[in-house]
Amino acid sequence: MKRKSILLISLLLLVSVALAAFAFQPSAKDLLTQSIETLQTVTDGHAVVDFEVTTPEQSGSGTVEVWGMLNAGPNGEPAVRVDVLETSLEMGTVGRLPFATAVADGTNFWLYNPEENKVLIGTYEEAANMLMGKMAEQDFADKMPQDFDPEAADHPQTSEEAVEKLLEYFDAERVGLTSEDVAGVGAYQVRLIPIPEQMPDEVRAVGGLINVWIAAESKAPLAAEYTGGNMGSGRISATTLEFNQGVDPSVFTFTIPEGAEVVTLAELAAEMEAKMAEMEDTAVSFTPLTPTELPTEARLVETTTIRGTAVQRYNLPDGGSFTVAQGPAGFEYAPEGLETAVSVRGVDGLLVSDTEGSRTLLTWAEGEMSFWIGGNLTGDQALAIAESLQ
Repeated sequence: MKRKSILLISLLLLVSVALAAFAFQPSAKDLLTQSIETLQTVTDGHAVVDFEVTTPEQSGSGTVEVWGMLNAGPNGEPAVRVDVLETSLEMGTVGRLPFATAVADGTNFWLYNPEENKVLIGTYEEAANMLMGKMAEQDFADKMPQDFDPEAADHPQTSEEAVEKLLEYFDAERVGLTSEDVAGVGAYQVRLIPIPEQMPDEVRAVGGLINVWIAAESKAPLAAEYTGGNMGSGRISATTLEFNQGVDPSVFTFTIPEGAEVVTLAELAAEMEAKMAEMEDTAVSFTPLTPTELPTEARLVETTTIRGTAVQRYNLPDGGSFTVAQGPAGFEYAPEGLETAVSVRGVDGLLVSDTEGSRTLLTWAEGEMSFWIGGNLTGDQALAIAESLQ
């Protein structure tokens, strides 16, 4: 009897220790705050980063080496250098990987494509003016309240305030405990799930979520992933990460190779405008299918075309939403480790749901068309919608 009592007490002690250890694990909010605090201490850095990307245009992977240094320009602008060490992506100026080497010294920047022996040149000021012009074209001012004053807006002053602002747009949750598969150190995974009613229409239509991996000890961000959307996926992950070790300023210099074609930022912008116009001309080359079976009280609120893909967005009475998207086939979407093979409309498809089963992505291809159904749906609802498409 005494031995049983000792065994029982030992088990209770073990359970208590385990519960206490779990209670002291940082929350998703804690991790995000500590990660921002870590980044605020960085003055320079060096990293080797692996990346993967899947889009309707192309898919591929590669490795880049990155250097950065703050306060390199006359007004505190940063200096950056990115060298592509290897990649399976095609090179090109428009719609492809645009450079093998990118250098910015705080005032000027250079993007070099060795396959075309072409260098894009520009200044920070030109890039900022072009960005402001693009924003003006979107009529953002018309969407703001008439009494909106950007100078008087509430800007986060601390890491805690920055995270609070982020959590107005995303639900954050920690996934599991530490792992040992990111840059050789233990890392926490934090999942950021967009709050649909807080997102712009374009973002809500695309869907998806973001995963971030944060080092357990240093709290430095080690990897990030976008997944679950109906336009593709992407991931970056550091294999080497060093902060505040000192970077030689000569790293941020670039000499234009002899005989290289030099393209200005304005010339590139004109080329991209022409490419986008071409895409818009072919964006409605098919008739989208429409579902005849929907969840109770689901309501169609918008039909848009995003880069050649027709997107129908529906609202649900509980505040949720989902999208039905279809476009030219050309890539396969398979979020590693989360997908389930299903049969849909007589072909093979992939179904992805969160742990609660309340958010789902269903994707498949029929002939020359790819389809995605995603949002606040169960797997059965997504399959029912798919089967009803006409």
